[in-house]
Amino acid sequence: MSKYTDDKYIVVDLETTGLDPFSGYEIIEIGVTEIVNNQIGRNYSRLIKPKGIIPSHITGITSITNEMVENEQSLETVLPNFRKYVGDTTIIAHNAKFDLKFLNYYLDLLGLEPINNHICTLEMLKKCKSYKGKNKKLETACKYYNIVNEHAHRANSDTLATAKLFLTIKDDIE
Repeated sequence: MSKYTDDKYIVVDLETTGLDPFSGYEIIEIGVTEIVNNQIGRNYSRLIKPKGIIPSHITGITSITNEMVENEQSLETVLPNFRKYVGDTTIIAHNAKFDLKFLNYYLDLLGLEPINNHICTLEMLKKCKSYKGKNKKLETACKYYNIVNEHAHRANSDTLATAKLFLTIKDDIE
């Protein structure tokens, strides 16, 4: 019997300009995939205009360019709407510690409630009886379970892959 019994989850992934919001790195994309009654639902992403520039090595990883975000809304506009949308729904993320570090840092700056309810598929893999992959990276787990992640390191594709991973392994946790 699975302990993951909510009717709805929101899978979240961020693309950022670096590894640590405390060092001034910013969110440049938020991706979401809904899971409703164990079915994949709405999948979308939103680019965000950072205050600074996107470093070339980040563009190399994400394919997100400064030109792509120049006419997008700021995080100050996007994040309050995102927080309202999430509400009390449990968030799922692969390496949730990373995504929540950024989200909660910027939510705090904007005076918004932090996100506390979360599930980490990376942590789930550590308890999964069937997983024998070399590491717990999303890419490795997707290959192991034959989950296609067509555009890795883009938020909407990573959330879709994470949602499929969650649905694949949720009943196999020790």
